[in-house]
Amino acid sequence: MSTFSELTIDFETRSDVNIKTHGAYLYFATPHAKALLASYKIDGGPKKRWRYGQKCPDDIRRHVEAGGTIAAHNAAFERLLWQLVLAPRNGWPMPKTTQFRCTAATAAGMSLPRDLEGLGNALDLKVKKNKDGMALIRFFSIPRKPKKDEDPDGIYWHEPEDHPEKFEQFADYCDDDVEAESQADARMVPLSEYEQDLYWIDQVINDRGIRIDVKSARAALRIAERAKVILDREMTTATNGAVTACSQVSKLVEWINGQGVAIPSAAKAEIEELLESDDLPAHVRRVLEIRQEAAKNSVSKLTAFLKRCGDDERLRGAFLFLAAGTGRWSSVGAQLHNLPRPRKIYGDTHPGLLTLFENFRHGDPDWLRFLYGDDLGKPLHLISDALRSFIWAAPGHELVVADYSGIEGAVAAWFAGEQWKVDAMFDLIRDPSLPDLYRRSAAGIFNTTTDLLTKKDPRRQVGKVSELSLQFQGGVGAFRSMARNYSLKMDPVYDPVWEVATEDRRAAAEKRYEQCVARGDPVTGLLTRRAWIAGELIKVGWRATHPAICTAWKLLETAIREAIESPGKQVSVLKCTYLVARGFLWCRLPSGRCLAYGKPRLSQQVWVRHKNVATGAWYDDSEAMERQHAESLANIGLLKIEGPAKPTATALGVDSVTKRFSRFALYGGLAFENIVQAIARDLLANGIKLAEANGYPVIGHVHDEILTELPRGQGDLDFFTDLICRLPGWAQALPLSASGFVGKRYRKD
Repeated sequence: MSTFSELTIDFETRSDVNIKTHGAYLYFATPHAKALLASYKIDGGPKKRWRYGQKCPDDIRRHVEAGGTIAAHNAAFERLLWQLVLAPRNGWPMPKTTQFRCTAATAAGMSLPRDLEGLGNALDLKVKKNKDGMALIRFFSIPRKPKKDEDPDGIYWHEPEDHPEKFEQFADYCDDDVEAESQADARMVPLSEYEQDLYWIDQVINDRGIRIDVKSARAALRIAERAKVILDREMTTATNGAVTACSQVSKLVEWINGQGVAIPSAAKAEIEELLESDDLPAHVRRVLEIRQEAAKNSVSKLTAFLKRCGDDERLRGAFLFLAAGTGRWSSVGAQLHNLPRPRKIYGDTHPGLLTLFENFRHGDPDWLRFLYGDDLGKPLHLISDALRSFIWAAPGHELVVADYSGIEGAVAAWFAGEQWKVDAMFDLIRDPSLPDLYRRSAAGIFNTTTDLLTKKDPRRQVGKVSELSLQFQGGVGAFRSMARNYSLKMDPVYDPVWEVATEDRRAAAEKRYEQCVARGDPVTGLLTRRAWIAGELIKVGWRATHPAICTAWKLLETAIREAIESPGKQVSVLKCTYLVARGFLWCRLPSGRCLAYGKPRLSQQVWVRHKNVATGAWYDDSEAMERQHAESLANIGLLKIEGPAKPTATALGVDSVTKRFSRFALYGGLAFENIVQAIARDLLANGIKLAEANGYPVIGHVHDEILTELPRGQGDLDFFTDLICRLPGWAQALPLSASGFVGKRYRKD
């Protein structure tokens, strides 16, 4: 056993491989990868330095050989350096993966920024990330340009001995990083044993990697290049030379507007919106379709796959542990979590995957069009359809893949106590031929029965979109966004949903629409009146059939407010407990894991009515607003405050889009969403651990899907799906099920 508790270390390195485009595995695989210097502390002792050319420090050697813990920020980088370079090439002791602990993961577990600079600012550390470090990294860690008398194909560096002052600054920068990491670590709550073990499993999964069909991918890229030349030619013809390439976005927008069709940008959503119009001129429609095909991101995906593949054709390091505040993973680099869905027609009209990939290898887009026709055989569409299947098993192996069925809906119903839905899910697990939840949801919205609303009834799609968009307190805007994802047009839904609505619901929907128009709600500008009212009636209908979930939003909001008002008091609600301590609002999940919300506080908000400046009339609707801001507007007559102030919870967290550490409102629907997604993540983690423990090595996971790879004939799908659905003690009576497939190539089952 080590006489030291922990080694905290930070390395500065160099390599001729671009880590951003090729990833850390290939960065360290090159023979030019090298550690330049390190700063470290052992057991909180004084900072020490190591520089290249020196042997491994004796205290580090003793610590590692004794099995001591190695802490680093984004520890996968230090681990790979150690295991791929320092140990095999430089004679350092080889540490086990289980010796590493990642302080960036610790930060993420508390919903703090992962990056050291953001973490230092969030914790207001005395020593923070040195902003001058990036310039030094570019100077010493990236190859310099060859001089006139040097081989232009050679690899050259700014050597430390030639720039001693700069290199000393580099060492100071490394010192500051270690000190900042150490200070941050002392302020944070470490991962639990369960989560730390899961982190090590995550590292093993990333090390195994996912095999890519490199030969087919290269052929598909050749097809894509030729197809884009053809599309550019078609674009030139369709616009009479005004736009000569599909990538000329500004010229394209200008041309479309010049045809009397308004379009603000060539964004995917804008093009899809226009293509849904029945009165779109045919020549404009054709131009939009050409652009839509050319803009498929399949090419960039395949390029990312190939750039990150090693000599064994495996892509590694694609998964990021604790990427979201809920604890969910994300995918980095090649982004395996947002692979496109194949077209519905794929698999019915198209030939099998084997035939399709054989045709890819011809490298000829005209061949694909000849085989599948001008409509189905668009090369970039075909590549997009097959993108998942460029992932395949190693020779003599096959993939065993399982996907949890409707896991967020199951967790939401179980957590909130929506018992009719829980019972329905158990019925479906026992007998999959029964009406599914989308039909049941639609039946509630349209006031009918599942006997009359069959599987092929178009109203089922309304039920599906409702289930995916409304359970987290979403409204018309949320429904519209999800409807677009599933190509559901809202205008045609108006008549059937209006017909079954009560007079009270009709009147309330119309009144709310007028209120939203009056206050300039942007969604009313994106939808027709009929479509907006249809969305509102669907929302009201869905909520009426889910009273327990709607109640859960209110209960969570009340519990959060009570916990913030009484720091140190445990407030239990449904299957969770809230507590404010150490400057955080903690939400203990059924699993025992905690979600964290930084610096919680109650902001006094009031309900206000706005004044129409043009007419002087007061709008009928009201909205919540921060009291101080409302009072300033009320003083100049722009609004009226109605009723006393009400405390609303806010907290600090990392914005999922901007990645900034900022304050946000923690309302009931958001708290419910966080909890549901966190519980779903804990069930996925449980499934991954069960798979690993029972001889199913995991190579990846996509949302709620687990991918494993075994020698051909050794995987049992029924056993595997049953295995990952074994419930932990805290999740008893949760309706969890899964389905999957066994095959050579990955696909959407």
